[in-house]
Amino acid sequence: MSINFKTYSDSWIKAVNDKDTNSMTDVLSNDFTWVNDRFNFKLDKKETLDWCKDTNFKAVDFLCCYENEEVIVGTHNVIEPNATDSTVMFIAKIEDGKIVSHQYLREFQR
Repeated sequence: MSINFKTYSDSWIKAVNDKDTNSMTDVLSNDFTWVNDRFNFKLDKKETLDWCKDTNFKAVDFLCCYENEEVIVGTHNVIEPNATDSTVMFIAKIEDGKIVSHQYLREFQR
C-alpha cells in the first residue's frame, strides 16, 4: 500500500471524527510514535488509536503543504468543545509504506 497525504488525512478524519480506526491501524507502523516535544507528549500506536476513539476533538480542513515518499507535511484545524479553535502543523515520516512518526505543533488563535 502506498501512503500519501489523502490516505493519511482521511484515516485521521475517520479515526477522530467517526471513531473508526481501521484505516488508521493499517497506515501506522507497529513502532509508530506520535510526539510533541513542546508538551513532552509521546504516544505509541496503541495509545494513539485509543486516543482517537476517546477524544472529543474534531479534525477538519486538512491541507497538504508537502509530500514525497519519505514525509508528509500538512496542517489541519481542531475543534474542541469549550475551547478556542486551533491549528495543527504536522510532519509524518514514512518508511516501507507506513507512517513511523507523527510530530505536531498546535497553536491557538492569538
